[in-house]
Amino acid sequence: MRIALAGLLLAAACKTAAPTLPDNPGWIGGQRIAVVGPQTVGVGGPELAAKYLHDELENDLRTEGFVIGDGGMQVVIESFEKSLVRASVQSEGREVQRLEVNGDQLGCLSSMWGLAANDNAHCYANGLTVALVKSEAVARAAGAPSRPVASRNVAAPEPPTRLAESSADRRVLALRGKLAVLDLKNFTKDLTRENAQYFTDVIRQASLRMEPALDIMPRANLLVLLQSTGKKLEECEGECEVDTGRRIGADQIVSGEIQKVGTRYKLTLRLHDTHEGRLLASAIGSGKSIDELDESAQKTAEELFTVR
Repeated sequence: MRIALAGLLLAAACKTAAPTLPDNPGWIGGQRIAVVGPQTVGVGGPELAAKYLHDELENDLRTEGFVIGDGGMQVVIESFEKSLVRASVQSEGREVQRLEVNGDQLGCLSSMWGLAANDNAHCYANGLTVALVKSEAVARAAGAPSRPVASRNVAAPEPPTRLAESSADRRVLALRGKLAVLDLKNFTKDLTRENAQYFTDVIRQASLRMEPALDIMPRANLLVLLQSTGKKLEECEGECEVDTGRRIGADQIVSGEIQKVGTRYKLTLRLHDTHEGRLLASAIGSGKSIDELDESAQKTAEELFTVR
């Protein structure tokens, strides 16, 4: 009895609390992800806690805002050993990030694997989650906006500002179901296609922050669905955009364009209900330069979803 009690006390003394999960960086909400493995497992403690590692990683990813399920990214736990866990993050069949979590660097492992196998698996799951969430490569694969490279003499915009803190107190439109954000049409000579895509991604992120309950359709899935309609989106306006949204299974659709009117750049956004074809809201952002337009992009998206 004394030996068993001493073992328990030693196990508790040999480990600390699991690392705190990071805050949701904004691009996660609505992203689908599946956990596969562990594919190979070391003897002893890892054998006892292999399923627990899988389940705890799912729980941590769900806590961060991911939707657990097929149809998006995958985290493949390749090996689970006492001192090291190796995994890879895959998107559309390709590897976008390798993850290696060294147990010695976590600070939450117990040396008493026989008594703390599940706790150690939880520790490793936290470590994998932290590494995944902080990965820029994973964020890019999920569709998070990256800095645009300006063409000609246009200065590269600064990173988009966060939505105003007061936005949480504002009334937003009560939307449900799936939202599709179409690529913005670019009618300026100062922006490349990639630059315009950056603004589309900014709008997509802002849409998720304003309407976290919505299922924001990933851009990769959206492109595949659009190709199946046989329509050229750049030739679509008005009812055609609504019909496109209906065809791809979206309940609401955001469309818009970037253009230059006089000396100012304009960002025009429209939100349609695809079932009834109603225009739910519209918003216009403006700036004397691409930098200023970048600064106003998220505010414009916020106004699109705000009840006036």
